[in-house]
Parts: sequence; structure tokens; C-alpha cells
Amino acid sequence: MLAYLLLLVPTPPLAGFVLLALDPYRLDRRAVRAAALVAGCAPLVVMAPMALAHLTGFWGDQIAPIFTLHVGNYEVALAVGLDTLSAVTALTVTFVSACVLIYALDYMSGARNADLRRFFALMNLFQAGMLSMVLAADSITFFLGWELMGLCSFFLISYNMTSPRAFAAGQKAFVITRIADAALLAGLLLLFLEAGSVRLAELIPAGAALDTARGPLIAALLLVGAMGKSAQFPFHTWLPTAMAGPTPVSALLHSATMVAAGAVLLARFAPVLAANDSVAAATAVAGVVTALFGAASAVAQTDVKRLLAYSSISQIGYMLVAVGVGVPAVAMAHFVVHALFKSLLFMASGVLAHAGAGGTSIAALRGTARRAPISFAAFAAGAASLAGLPLVTAGWWSKEAILASAFEAGWLGLGVWAVGLTAAALTAVYAFRPVFTALRAPETETPRGRESWLAVGPLVVLAVLALAGGLGVKPLTELLGGHPPHPALWVELAGAAAALLGIAGSAAVTFLPALAGRVARARRLRAGLQMDARYYALLVRPYRRFVRRLSGGRGEWVTRVVAPGRGTEGVERELEGAVRHARQPEGATSDPVGQATVVLGLWVWRALLLPFSPDRMDMAWMQGARGIGRAAERARRLQTGRVRDYALALALGLAALLLIGWGMTWR
Repeated sequence: MLAYLLLLVPTPPLAGFVLLALDPYRLDRRAVRAAALVAGCAPLVVMAPMALAHLTGFWGDQIAPIFTLHVGNYEVALAVGLDTLSAVTALTVTFVSACVLIYALDYMSGARNADLRRFFALMNLFQAGMLSMVLAADSITFFLGWELMGLCSFFLISYNMTSPRAFAAGQKAFVITRIADAALLAGLLLLFLEAGSVRLAELIPAGAALDTARGPLIAALLLVGAMGKSAQFPFHTWLPTAMAGPTPVSALLHSATMVAAGAVLLARFAPVLAANDSVAAATAVAGVVTALFGAASAVAQTDVKRLLAYSSISQIGYMLVAVGVGVPAVAMAHFVVHALFKSLLFMASGVLAHAGAGGTSIAALRGTARRAPISFAAFAAGAASLAGLPLVTAGWWSKEAILASAFEAGWLGLGVWAVGLTAAALTAVYAFRPVFTALRAPETETPRGRESWLAVGPLVVLAVLALAGGLGVKPLTELLGGHPPHPALWVELAGAAAALLGIAGSAAVTFLPALAGRVARARRLRAGLQMDARYYALLVRPYRRFVRRLSGGRGEWVTRVVAPGRGTEGVERELEGAVRHARQPEGATSDPVGQATVVLGLWVWRALLLPFSPDRMDMAWMQGARGIGRAAERARRLQTGRVRDYALALALGLAALLLIGWGMTWR
């Protein structure tokens, strides 16, 4: 029965969503903030004792069945469960979510009440989706939580509904992550066909035991799903533009939840990847390429939020490296550390941006070390952990464990280690650029800003953990069933030297005008190698040309799809406008996918619906409705409004009843 307490973990944020989004009564600002705070912090209160009881050995693995259905040889058994991986992940998610929501109470204090309700309702629903995913004991619950996060991310990124930029960013995130979701769904369905059950305890061993070509296919589909959700190269383009959302959204989505969900997926299904060496190697290569690409792109950024976005891309790449070289426990240790320092960096950057010139550009942070000293110190602690400052930060221990594991993984691992070491040096370069900029004297003197305890309190707690959390990396790795690597001393010294050289390079890039100018001119790297433009050239433009050709040069071919006849005049007018839209010049705004859909829909309409036009059945229903209307109009004439008429009707009715009763007494 204790296992059913797991159902109480995602329940409070789900209840918070229902209350804030669907409650018909007006809630004032104080009630909205209180409901959001309780709904966001309650999962931590529920989850913390259960996770600690499990991690200390007092409570073993648990399964709480929800629903079971048998269909032939297949079993659909929904459940939530608790094991070491879900305990660590859920505890991290609930803790970081509570910190972000407390911070958001201050950050969103200026929003209108309706916008405040919408914001916290979506944040609570997003939190419920992530907790459902990490606690899922079956693939259906796992995928539903995964999809719920994707839906909420669209609304949260597009929170500012008056901004076309924010809406476009939400659309891009939604479309790209849907591609990943389709791959994940296909992989889970193939696993279900192999195992005959949706329980993860049966799916994963069945996938690992496959010795046919379907095994690598399933592993590859899972990898694509993880790469898309975690914004790994080349699916990374949605994450930098997602910074259009509010800072608390970035702090939650891009630290311990949505972006890291791909790493959680691969850690959960690590046996399936380990059983397919080629896919495991591809995972490590994809991860280290993304780590290097994300770090190099972050160096060229001029906006602190975009810098942190590319940092998330890079750091998730390290987690993929760990899974690819066979140490998912080390990947999850870095997941915990990354959640701490990345949420800290996002929230601290929001405070510093308000204390500066009001923007998120790195140049606007000048002088904020004096205006917001506590937030600056917290940001510096997070940057040190991100850069992997040797020995004194948690990021050093988790990142060094990943690099050492790669070094011990054979010839491929040596190459991965070398590239990962280069990415680590670049990480230190970009991590300290905002720190050194904030230390510089401002161009205009402004008074010291006010730091609210609601915003500063979570920053202080996260800063302490970002520095001291390294002490828990080794025991956490062992709890997750892994073995911390023991590399040679020179390997560790190389990692330390990379971090220190990177910090020195960051100072040079910040204070030397020649290097700063070169960074400012790196527009292509700042745009992430302009992958959006490449996607347009390789995919969208050929498809648009295909649709134009399909539509005909002047539209005659498409016009012939619709046979002239009764009732088609409106369709022909719509078709003429669609064809005119399809013939727009190159580069103009159009909808090629919609054009192809229109052409296909017109073929179906002509083949299936046109023979029944006009619709006799519909005409009969309308005639019946008109008859009822006429009858009602005649019945209205009986309502004269005169009492004697009504009295006469009552008398006649009573007489009729008496006659009927008398007639029924006949024998």
C-alpha cells in the first residue's frame, strides 16, 4: 500500500493546474501565488522522504498498479514505480522545480492576474508531466508525460502572446520535438510487439535480448527521440530561440526537465543501447560532437540567455557521451549536478539583467556585480561549476568522471575524450564571460538594486550545492549501480588544465579588444552554423518547388481537380486563391505543406463527396426542421394571454379526462 503514495507526487501540481486554469471563481493575486507555491513545493515534501528511504535501503523497489487490460497475448498494465533511477531523478526535479517556482513568485510579480494564472497553471502542468515520466513504470505513462511536457513547452515559450518572435519560437520547439516524439513512439511500439507488455521491466530486457535487425532499429529510434527532445545536433535549433520565454521557464525547462528528458530516456533504456554496439558508439559520437559544437557556439554569443541555451546543448551532449561509453550512472550524476548549476545560472542571470540595463545582452551586465552582489556571487558559483573549476565545484567531479570513463573505453573512447576535453576548455571560456563582464565598471553609474529574498533565497541554496555537491558524485554513481572511473593522474591534470586555460581565455576574450572584436564578428557561429537556413535550403525549398509544380505553372492542373457543377462555385474561388498563393515568389511567406494538403483534399472531395452533392439526407433534415418551426409558429397562436381562454381550455381538458375515465369503466 505504501507504493500508492507515489501517486501523490504528480497530484499536487496537477491539482494546481486544474485550480488555476479551470476554476470559475476569481482568484486574487495572493491566492494565485499561494496556490502555485503549494502545488509546486508539495511534490518535494512528498517525494523527499520516499526517495531518501529508498536510497538508504530502508525501502526497496516499488510498483503501484493503476490499470491493467489484457488483449490477446498482449498486456497493457499502467503503473508508477520507484527504483534508484526514478528516486534520484524525481528528487532532483521536485527540488529544482520548487526553487524555480519560489523564484518565479518574485520574477512574475508585475504580470497581470490573468497572465499570472496562466503562467503558473502551465508551470504546474509541466511539472506534473515530468514527474509522471520519471516515475512511470510503463511505456504509456512514460510517453504521456513526455508528450505533456512538449505541449506545455509550446505554451510556456509562447507565453508572451503579443510577440510574434515568442510564438514562432514555440512553434519551432513544438514541430522539432514532435519529430523526436514520432521516433520514440515507433521505438516503444516495436518494443511492445517484442515483449507483449508495456511494463518497462519487461520491455527493456526484451529489447536488450533482440539479436535481429530490429534491435539496432529500436535503439536508433530511441536515440533520435532523445536527441530531438534534448536539442542535440542537428536537432538543436529550437532551444536557442526558446529563450523568448520568461526566465523561470528557461530555468525549469532547460535544467532538470524537458531538455534533460532525453538523457533520462537513454539512461532508462541503457541496456537496449548497450546491446547494440554501433548505436552505442553513435550515441557517444553524437554526444561529443554536440558538446563541442554547443561550446563553440556559446563562446560567440552576445546574449546571456542564448549563451546558457547553447551551454545546455553542450552539457546534455556530455550525458550522451556517458551513456554511449556504457556508464549511464555517471550520466545521471552529471544530470543532477547540471540541474543545480544550470537552474542557478538562469535565475541569477534574470536578477542581473534586471539590475543592469534591463536587457539580457552580456554587455548590459557591466557593473551588476556591485548592484546585485548576492546574485552575482551565486552566478559566479554556477559559472565555476559549469566550467569545472578543479576540486572545489560539483561540475568538476561529474564532468571529469565522464571524460575519464571515455578515456577508458578503448580507441573510440580516446577520440571522444580528446574532443570532450577541447569542449571542456571552451566551456570555461564562455562560462566566465558574463562573470568578467559583470565585474567591469559600468558606463553610467546607477544605484544598487534591490534583491528580493524570494529571488535570492533559492540562488543561495543552489550556489552552495553547485559548489559542495561534488562530494556526492561518487556515492551517487555507486547508488545508481555504476563504478566511478580511476584514471591516471595525468588525465585528471589534463582536465584541470583545460578548465584553467579556458578561464584565462575567457579573461582574454573579455578584456582584449582585438579578441572581443573577433568574437563579435563570428555571426555564423553565433547563429549555430545557420542550421535553420540549411534546413530551408535542403528540405523546405525543394518541397515548395514540388508543390508549385504539382499546382501547375498557372493553376490549370489543379483547377481540373474540381469538376464544374452545382455547388462548386465557392470551392473554385477558394482554389483560385490557393493557387495564387502557391505561385508567390521565392522567399515570400507561404504554406507549402498546406498547399499539398489542399490538393490531396480536393481529390478526395471529388471522388467521395461530389457525387452526393447536394446532400439529400441533409436537405431532408432541414425540411423537417423547417416543418417543426412552422408547427411551433402555429402553436404560438394558441397563447392569447386571456384568462377566459385558458379557463375554457382547462375545462375542456377536464371534460375530456372524465370522458376517458368513464369509457375505461365499460365492460
